[in-house]
Order: sequence, then structure tokens, then C-alpha cells
Amino acid sequence: MTYYVGKWQDHKILVENSDSEKLTLDGEVVMQTKPGLRFASVLTAEIPGTNGLSIYVMLNGTHSCYCVVGKPLKVEYDKSAKIFAAEYNGHTIEAMNKLKARMYIDGEEIDKEGEGLRDFVILGSPADENGKHFMAIVDGATVGLSLHPKCDIYAEAENVRMVRCEKVGGELVPVQGSDTDAAFIAGFCIGNM
Repeated sequence: MTYYVGKWQDHKILVENSDSEKLTLDGEVVMQTKPGLRFASVLTAEIPGTNGLSIYVMLNGTHSCYCVVGKPLKVEYDKSAKIFAAEYNGHTIEAMNKLKARMYIDGEEIDKEGEGLRDFVILGSPADENGKHFMAIVDGATVGLSLHPKCDIYAEAENVRMVRCEKVGGELVPVQGSDTDAAFIAGFCIGNM
């Protein structure tokens, strides 16, 4: 079993990855998959008391976990142009995935996928004055036999750092070699989750 822990504001996030995946927020399971073999999974849940903000977690096998907190937008897909689009506060946010994923805001290219081939990519705008972003999450990892990837677009979004852990004596301990900022871990109080 693999565990990932993170913190967003005062909320504790725990992701468990075994024969099924489980997303726990502040000690309460908010989403769980059915047991089965998958190469990647997406877990999402609304965060109570935040005016529509949600957690988006992508588990890519047993080696990586990505987490975004933001406001999910209604996304339309134009099949002929292969463009995913959403509207928010007078802005049009678009993502396209023609060999390399790209993100546009109001027609201006804001971000593009780097080198290499990936089945999952997060694109984002520069931070606004509140440290929030628009983010487009292009997912070709969980679509199965579909011919085009999924794309989720978030407003007021932030990345959440997830630290890989293992259970030792009932406590979650960061795996050696993980990104382990001591203040982050100490402030998180991950023991006995």
C-alpha cells in the first residue's frame, strides 16, 4: 500500500493507493474507487464550506500523486477543433491536445506542455494577486479506450504538494528520497491518521 499526504489551508489530505484508491479529507473518506487493476485513477470531492472548491487527485500508478484544489468549471468539447473550453468571470479558458497540450486564456497562449510524451499534464496560468491560477488538467491516462483525453478546467486553483509515505508502527512516515520539507511534515501532524 502506498500513501500520500498533503495539506491545503487547514485541511489534511490523505490518499491511499492499493487494490482500490481512497481520498480522505480531515479524517473522513470522501471518495473511494472499487477494487480493480488500473494504471491511473482520478479522485475528486467537494471541500465543505468553501463555496464550491474541490479537490482533484490523480494517482499515476504507484509512483506519483498530483493534487489540485480549485473551482471546477463546466467544460465543453469541440470535437472538430479538438478544443476543451470553459468560461469564468468573463474569461474563456481553452485547452487543446494536438501532439502537445496547450492552454489559452481569451485566445492568448498561456502555457504549453514541455518535451517528451505524457499521458497526463497540468497546465496553468501565472498566479493572480491572490496566488490562484486557472489550470487545465489534460488526462489521457484514465480514459481507457477513448480516442481523446479528458480535460478538467479549474479556476481559483492551487497545486497541493503531496508527500509519499509508508506506514511504520501505525504512523505515516515520509519515504526516504521524497520531497520532505521538515516544517511541512512537522506542521502536518501525520501520525495516527
